[in-house]
Amino acid sequence: MADDAARLVGGEAWSAFCERLRAAGLGILGDAYPADPQARAEGFRAVTRLLAAALRAELEGGDPAHPCLVRYEEPFTQWGGPNPDNVYLRAAVASDAVYRVWGEVRGVRAAIFSLHAGDMQLGQTAVYAETALDRLAVGDDGVLELVLGGAPPAHGNWLPLDPGARLLVIRIFQSDWEHDATPPFFIERVGAEGVPPPPAEPAAVARALGRAAEWVERSLAFWNGYTRAAWERGTPNVATPARAVPGGADDIRYGSCPWQLGADEVLLVTCEPPAARYWGFTIHTLGWLESGDFVNRQTSLNAHQAHLDADGRVRLVLAAADPGVPNWIDTEARPRGLLVYRWVWTRTSPIPVAAVVPRAALRAHLPADHPAVDAAERRRRLARRRALAWRRYL
Repeated sequence: MADDAARLVGGEAWSAFCERLRAAGLGILGDAYPADPQARAEGFRAVTRLLAAALRAELEGGDPAHPCLVRYEEPFTQWGGPNPDNVYLRAAVASDAVYRVWGEVRGVRAAIFSLHAGDMQLGQTAVYAETALDRLAVGDDGVLELVLGGAPPAHGNWLPLDPGARLLVIRIFQSDWEHDATPPFFIERVGAEGVPPPPAEPAAVARALGRAAEWVERSLAFWNGYTRAAWERGTPNVATPARAVPGGADDIRYGSCPWQLGADEVLLVTCEPPAARYWGFTIHTLGWLESGDFVNRQTSLNAHQAHLDADGRVRLVLAAADPGVPNWIDTEARPRGLLVYRWVWTRTSPIPVAAVVPRAALRAHLPADHPAVDAAERRRRLARRRALAWRRYL
């Protein structure tokens, strides 16, 4: 600990931190990473986004003795393929402590509370305990209280803290962007109410910088390898069945369809909606596993946003340019990528069917009564999407 303090005060810890970031950034120039100009630009931007997320999690919110719930997976801090319909919160916890978590949940559609070993890219995939909002008691005033750790209380909501648990994650689902609430949640360590954290201490800052650098380094390598593996085990323009993912929530099933399209082609994806409390589709980028500019572009659609045809099926169109249909998924001009779907709390698991269609012939492959969306209507929809998306982060 004394060595950590000396390294920080003398500047060595800061120099090492900066050098590790420099090396991590230059590492994306390697042959294993996407190399086209758009991907390269997104890659260097991803380094900055990962750094912002890492510093918030490790430097500002990394003390389990004085925890705070910090947001991540915001538009500018994407990590690991965020769901554009989720607000994500995380807090550091220690298994030998007891915590109280609370929040006003009136108007919240759904939320998942999970206790994790840590982050996937660090090899910490264990999920030790998990529950959902609809399984918890809520007070008459709309306030949810959840105790983590210690002995089970005689009354009230409780989750055990396994000795390996180091991270609380909260996912708040906002399927209806107009009406579903995404309120703040709060956490405090029982017995430390009102006790402020200590002033910045050199050894603690040195260690947090080291953890943040490792978070960036390993995120870049892990998600690049993850997307490469997903691409290689899949077949372009063919959807895979939905499945649980190690390190993910128990109630979420993920499926994907790698796309590869020519300049004049679109991908028509047809699916029977699942019998699920939530479902949605979003793009994920190769290399960085981001979900596109989901605030300003329609890179995702969910059950409340997607148009269903008279036969009850949803038909999505992946395209680089607006094809003039309601369920356009914007590829942001990428010829390749991953379309990922999530079935959450589902009783069925339909597999989407995808077909490459010439852009000029798209209408012939759609039902006769499938709606058209003109340029003015598209702008109106995108403007409203932008306003609603940003509202949740204020």
